[in-house]
Amino acid sequence: MVLLSKREKIMIAIIVVLLLLNIFQYVTHTNTSENLGQQIKLDTQAIDEESQEKVDVQTDKTYEQQKCVVYVCGNVKKPGVYELFSGSRVNDAIEAAGGVLPNSDMNSLNLAEKIQDGQKIYVPKIGEMQTQSNLSSEVAQNSTSSSGQSGKININTASKEELKTLDRIGDKLAERIIEYRQEHGPFKSIEEIKNVNGIGDKIFEAIKDSITVQ
Repeated sequence: MVLLSKREKIMIAIIVVLLLLNIFQYVTHTNTSENLGQQIKLDTQAIDEESQEKVDVQTDKTYEQQKCVVYVCGNVKKPGVYELFSGSRVNDAIEAAGGVLPNSDMNSLNLAEKIQDGQKIYVPKIGEMQTQSNLSSEVAQNSTSSSGQSGKININTASKEELKTLDRIGDKLAERIIEYRQEHGPFKSIEEIKNVNGIGDKIFEAIKDSITVQ
């Protein structure tokens, strides 16, 4: 059996204590590092999630800004409201509606025009635009003939609504004027309007400068 001296025992004790201290520091440092690493990982994950949410929101806003809603109607296969990307053309909108039907007047449309949100795209039939133009011209001509070139109301051709624009002429008197000319023929002079029941000298004086028979 080996006998150790007092000094050797002290040295061994010191060595054991140092070993225990090193082991304790290693364990403590390892736990701290693991906790710190886990915390950093959690913080990084939270930042990534927040960043992704911001990206998603920004993407949604960008997508909403890029959308255009248009109404396609007229001579197309599937009239209706369609959602297209901003920058799309009229041709794209018509294609979304299934394309045009036969006899469509494509020359009246600018197929290369960029669409706008809320726009109405109407595809007419051949000859439809010309018919509408003719109707507008006829209305304008009738209005001119009723009013006369001088701007006066022609009591031989004026409608009920036009006669009512005259001073002191209401529904009943306008109807009586029309009934009179239907029964007796066109007025030969503006003074003849006094033959209409209800129109006397006072009313005639009020309207004589505003009416004509030509």
